[in-house]
Amino acid sequence: MDTETIAKALGNAKQVNGQWVCSCPVPGHGRGNGDKNPSLSITESDGRVLFHCHGGCDQRDVFDAVRARDLLPTTPKREEISFTQHQDKVLEKEWVYRAEDGTELFTKRRYKTNDAKGKTYSIHRVDAAGKRIAGIKDTRIVPLNLPEIIEAKQSGRAIYLVEGEKAADALTSIGAIATTSHTGAGSWPTEITQYFAGANVVVIPDNDQPGISYAKRAIAHLLPVVKSIRYLDLGLMMEGDDAYEWVYHAKGTRKELAEMARQAPVITDHLQAAEPEPVLSEAFNPTPQLLNIEAWDTIKDEPVRWIIENVLPEGGFAALYGPPGSYKSFVALDIAEAVATGRQWMGNQVTNPGAVLYIAGEGHGGIGARIKACKINHQTQDGAEIYVIRYQLNLRSSADDFNLLMQSIDNLIERTGIELRLVQIDTLARAFGGGNENDSQDMGAFIHNAGRLQRKLNCALMVLHHSGKDATKGLRGHSSLLGAVDTQLELQKLEQTERKEGVAGQGILTISKQKDGQDNLKFGFEMVQVNINQGKESALGLDDNVSLAVKENQEMIDEQYKTPPKPPSRSGAGGVQKVALDALHKAISEHGDMRLVDNKRNKSIHVEQWRDAFEAAQTDKAGIKKRFNRCLISLQNAKKIEVFDPFVWVIWSDGGQDGGDF
Repeated sequence: MDTETIAKALGNAKQVNGQWVCSCPVPGHGRGNGDKNPSLSITESDGRVLFHCHGGCDQRDVFDAVRARDLLPTTPKREEISFTQHQDKVLEKEWVYRAEDGTELFTKRRYKTNDAKGKTYSIHRVDAAGKRIAGIKDTRIVPLNLPEIIEAKQSGRAIYLVEGEKAADALTSIGAIATTSHTGAGSWPTEITQYFAGANVVVIPDNDQPGISYAKRAIAHLLPVVKSIRYLDLGLMMEGDDAYEWVYHAKGTRKELAEMARQAPVITDHLQAAEPEPVLSEAFNPTPQLLNIEAWDTIKDEPVRWIIENVLPEGGFAALYGPPGSYKSFVALDIAEAVATGRQWMGNQVTNPGAVLYIAGEGHGGIGARIKACKINHQTQDGAEIYVIRYQLNLRSSADDFNLLMQSIDNLIERTGIELRLVQIDTLARAFGGGNENDSQDMGAFIHNAGRLQRKLNCALMVLHHSGKDATKGLRGHSSLLGAVDTQLELQKLEQTERKEGVAGQGILTISKQKDGQDNLKFGFEMVQVNINQGKESALGLDDNVSLAVKENQEMIDEQYKTPPKPPSRSGAGGVQKVALDALHKAISEHGDMRLVDNKRNKSIHVEQWRDAFEAAQTDKAGIKKRFNRCLISLQNAKKIEVFDPFVWVIWSDGGQDGGDF
C-alpha cells in the first residue's frame, strides 16, 4: 500500500514538499480531541513506510494505530538461507571467518539473483593458498570475528551476538564487537560454543519469531560457559528488522547500545532448547525504565550551569542572528575561541571551557583568513580544541547527512579524546536542505534533528541565522524556532559616526531571550583590522593581508545594560591574592594546555610557571616565595584555584556557589 493511499485513508490528506501529510490516528492525539489539523507525515524509504507525528505522539502508538486500520503493507514471509546454485547470480558480499591468528578458514557469500527470493548464499572453505573451494567439509567451524572475540574476553568488553553477518557488520561500524554464526536462524553450530567461554555476551534477536527462537537456542548453548549473558531487545518497530535497521535507520550509537545493554536483564535460568517453537520466559522481558515521579515538596531548583557566564548555558540551544553583514561568523568564531581556550568573553568568565565544532555551510573561501585574524587578535596558542567542517549538510531531512555527521564526530572523538562543549552551525539556511523556513513542519523537523544532535553529544548548540525583512520581528522563519531556543543573541551593525583608525565597523550584541538568565544584556564590540600575513608581501594587493576580528568595546553601551557585577568574594580577594590570580590568568593564557588531570579537563599550567609569572609581577622581591605560598593556600581555600601537583588551574565560580563548576 503506497503513502498516498494510507494518507487518504487516515483523512485530511494533502501533499507538502513532496511528501504526504494527514491526520494522526492515535486516539490520545490532541489530548483526546483528535487531530484537527493534519500533523502526521508519511514517507517511503527503501520500500518501508515511515511515519512521524509532529504533534509528539509516540512512534509505537502511531504504528499500532495505523496497523489497527489494516493500512500497513503486508510483511513478506521470512526467507530461509539457501545454499543452492542459481543462474545469473552476482556476488554482492563475502564474509571471511578467521582463526585466532587471523588465518582465513572459510567464507560465506551472498549473491543477488533473478528469482523471486532475490538472493542466495554459499559457503566456501579456504585452502593454504587462499583458494575458495565450495563446501566446508573437514573445516574448523568458528564464529564471525573470532580474533576480536578473543580480545574482548581478555579486556572484559561485551560481545554482541546477532543473527546474520549484515547485522554484525552494522554494530561493528559503530565500534561494538559483534559476531554471529554462519548458519543463520535455523540452527546453532555447537562447535563455536567453546569460543565464548568466560565471555560477557549480549544476545540481540531479530524482530520476528525465528529471530527470537535463534536467540533462545544460542543462550541455551552459551549459558553454561559464559561469564554473563544478557538479552537485549532493541525495540524495533517492523517485523523482521534487526540491528542493521537500528544503526542505519534509527541512528543508534555505541554509547546508546552500551547503556541499553547495561539495563538489559542478566539471564540465569537454564532453558529447554529442545522445544520446537520456544516462547520467551519472563526472564527474557527487560524491566521497563519508568519515569521518575517526585512529590512537589521535594523539588528544588538546580543552579544554572554556564559555558559563558550570563551568555551561553551548558547544553543550551542558542540562536545567533542578525541581518546580512552584521558580523555573525566573526562573532561566532570569537565565541568558539573563548570557549576552547577559557578566555573571558566580553567581560564574562568562561566557566566550563571545552572543544568546539564549527560547521561552515557557507563562506568556505574566507574562513581561513577569519580564523587567522581571530588567533592573532587574541594571541591564541596553537592546539586550541576548535574543529571545522567545511561542508554543506542537510540537517533537516537527510538521514544520510545526519548519519555522516555523527559518524565523523564519533571518529574525531575517538582520535582525539576531546569532549565537545559547543557545536556551531553556520548557517541554518545552509543546513535546511531547501526546506521552507516559514513552514511549521520543515522548521519542526530541523529543531527535532538539532535536539537529536545535542542529546547524542551532550553539548550546547548554536545556530547562526538571519533576521527577517523586518529586523524588529526577530528570527526569520516560523515562530517555533524562537520557542525552541533557550538563548537568542541578536546582532546589530552600527553606522560609524566618525572614522576610527584600524576599525572597520562596530556592533552591539543583545541577549533578547535568556530562558534561565537575564534578558536584554548588551555587549558592544568593534571589528578591528588584523594583518594576517605579517611580514609578508601579498601577491594580490594590500587587502589580501587584512581580515577582521572582534574586539570588546563596552563604551557604547549604557551602564544599565551591562552585565550585572558580582558581589565580591569574602575570601581570597586581598591585594596580593588578586595579583597572584591575575598572574595565573596571564600564565595560563600564554602557556596553558588542555589536560585531563584528576579526571577533570581544564586548561592548566605547571605551578612553577605560575610562580615565575607571580614573581615577575612583584617589585618587592623580599620574602616572595613565602608570599606566593600563602597566596596559593588562600586561593585554594577560597576555591578559586585547584592544584593537582604539578598542575594548577582556575576554578570558575558559577554565581558564587561552593565548589563552583569545572
